[in-house]
Amino acid sequence: REELKKLGATFRSTSDTEVLLEAYRIWDTDCFSRFNGFWAVALYDFKKRRLILSRDRLGKKPLYWTQFGSRLYFASEIKSLLRVPAVSNSRKVNEEAVWHWCADGRRDLENSTFFDGIHSLPAACWTVVDQNFPNNIQIFWDVPRERLHEADISVPEAMRLVRETLDDAVRIRLRADVPLALELSGGLDSSTVLALAARHHPGRITTYTVKFTDPQWDEEPFARSVASRYNTDYRVLEPEMGGFWQGITAFTELQEEPYHSPNMQTSQVIWSLMRAAGTKVALTGAAGDEMFGGYSRYYWKAQFENFIHGRLGHFVGNALHWTERQHSLTAIGREMVGMLGLRLLARRVKSAIPALNNLYLKNIPMPRRQYYAATLSAWLREEIVNTQIPYWLRSGEKNYMGMPFEARTPFLDYRVVEIATRMPTTYLIRHGWHKWILRKAMEDSLPADVVWRRVKMGFPFPYERFFITYRSIIDLILREARNPYIDFSRYARLRTDWNALSYILWYEFFINDNKPLFKRIEEMSAAIEQPAAMPYVPEYLMSSS
Repeated sequence: REELKKLGATFRSTSDTEVLLEAYRIWDTDCFSRFNGFWAVALYDFKKRRLILSRDRLGKKPLYWTQFGSRLYFASEIKSLLRVPAVSNSRKVNEEAVWHWCADGRRDLENSTFFDGIHSLPAACWTVVDQNFPNNIQIFWDVPRERLHEADISVPEAMRLVRETLDDAVRIRLRADVPLALELSGGLDSSTVLALAARHHPGRITTYTVKFTDPQWDEEPFARSVASRYNTDYRVLEPEMGGFWQGITAFTELQEEPYHSPNMQTSQVIWSLMRAAGTKVALTGAAGDEMFGGYSRYYWKAQFENFIHGRLGHFVGNALHWTERQHSLTAIGREMVGMLGLRLLARRVKSAIPALNNLYLKNIPMPRRQYYAATLSAWLREEIVNTQIPYWLRSGEKNYMGMPFEARTPFLDYRVVEIATRMPTTYLIRHGWHKWILRKAMEDSLPADVVWRRVKMGFPFPYERFFITYRSIIDLILREARNPYIDFSRYARLRTDWNALSYILWYEFFINDNKPLFKRIEEMSAAIEQPAAMPYVPEYLMSSS
């Protein structure tokens, strides 16, 4: 806005939309590469008589499209497209999406959806809607493909870059004309956001922390420690999180595609409590793990690369000082053998024989495209560009907009992404620590038991209890569902496989239009005693990678 004012632009409001229009007037389509934030926009230029579509760098804001003959339809929600008779009457399943979802949990691959013929506009693009669409899509930004080596950047310089870039990412996200708060879990990432926000926020920052009854997964004491250091308006939420099935109709319609866990609804419960308290915007520490290598699966890939490239100092240092409880000696042996080739062979065999892969799919051929990243750097980039981050942004944004609620994620500032994806991988995982460079950058600003905590906390979803408690509902679903791609004779496997159940529910709702089934589910769930908290699950405990 300030840059545009210097160029002669005048504003009558504080709206971001007005900034976008003025930016387009002055810079034309070059404006998109100048924005820092999230957007999905359709802009009609009356002078040039053209319609332009654009989406933000990482694809947080959804924009779907489909074509029928010479007509193009686009919308921010799939269900809006399904209101078009031509689209609704020809809806079909994207078999490749179903195969990847049920076989290995991959989703949101290459701008596809579970609806055949309905696509997401790519992230970081703009395009003119004309006879050349979609072949004229212009990509204005990309995640870096090459990382620096240790010889290219010193540890102090890396620490400075990480801290300064994150600091500014937090600063610009504190701008708001509505009540703003911060989600504080007590982990490194959200605590980092708080420490940096405290430098720029003029008053006390309101923080919300979720407290769980199981002390094994409760981070509230760590959150309290950080909050007291920065004198926040510290608020603790203790939500009741049962009753998942009672809202299954609305939640299935909201998500529009299969989702990874029933506890996604837990997030909505938390955000609804925050919104009820007057908060409409919150900063979060989301995506810190994906940017800086915070999951155990990255550790094994790093160790494999250290070994084969002769970086024995890093290999031994990580092995002797591992910090995660998942890093047992048995796990080390299993994962390292797998990395040396057996794991890749096993994946190829499983891919070639779908019956061995999931035991319940049928009538779907193995897709031609398979996804395997050979290096840690490629793996991290793949998850940012094509799998993890697109899914979390898509599913999370649907949850937010269902409230409505705005979540701001400094770790997904494109400058932070560029810095993180250029860092040497040996700075991400070092001396047995995940996110080592982030810890070093923040160690002077946070309590030591937060920065250098040896146990990565999480909130695991109690699947075993869930499947037992709701067995009658699951049996109802499997008894009444009709799906050409599911072998219902594999009953025992299906009743304990959430990916399969989520896909079956999606198919019944959007393809079979079986709304009576959902009504019966909700009626049945009201008569079942609801279990206590169904806590939020971190991705790293659920990943099949």
